[in-house]
Amino acid sequence: MGKIFLSASVPSSDNSFYEQCDPMLIQASLRTFLYTVVGRKHLVFGGHPTISPLILAVCEDLGVDNRAAVTIYQSKYFAKVAPKVNLRFENLIEVDSTGDRQSSLELMRRAMFSHHKFEAAVFIGGQQGILDEHKQFKRDHPRANVIALRSPGGASALIESWLTPDEKDYDELLDYVGLFTHGLGIGLNSERKLSVKPSKPRHDPDNTFGKG
Repeated sequence: MGKIFLSASVPSSDNSFYEQCDPMLIQASLRTFLYTVVGRKHLVFGGHPTISPLILAVCEDLGVDNRAAVTIYQSKYFAKVAPKVNLRFENLIEVDSTGDRQSSLELMRRAMFSHHKFEAAVFIGGQQGILDEHKQFKRDHPRANVIALRSPGGASALIESWLTPDEKDYDELLDYVGLFTHGLGIGLNSERKLSVKPSKPRHDPDNTFGKG
């Protein structure tokens, strides 16, 4: 099962990117992405309070064991504010904190991008963090396909995405099903993987990305 990196969020209402986005379109495009991809590709993402609960809900709605569908990374820097729903993901990998917000996020991203071989990344909405993740993703996976939505606004609209003319039309016309099936090579009639063998322990393997 191919792996896809997801970076998506609704910008905070006090963030400048919020004024440039349509929160409803961000949610709509994200839900379409999830219902298209979950169980057909393995999804890897960094935990976020506006996204993690939705991903879990889609897994449950589709009857997909999240062990087969999702790997979530969470920096211990956010341990006190991380949503409790994160604990319901079987493949939860916690990465040590450096004590600093930005460097902790960079450490977590290094863990995500080095532990997996991605065929594609999808960027939806978001703010500065999405731009940072895109930059690091392209450095580590230069040959992977990138789909960055423009129509919902947010930071993803600033990312150069090498969409075909048809894919650009799908985005502009809000045909997100067409965009994701075409751009990610997913057939709507393709089967979903509903279960998987028991998952690995819930931590950064071998503490590869620990402090120091």
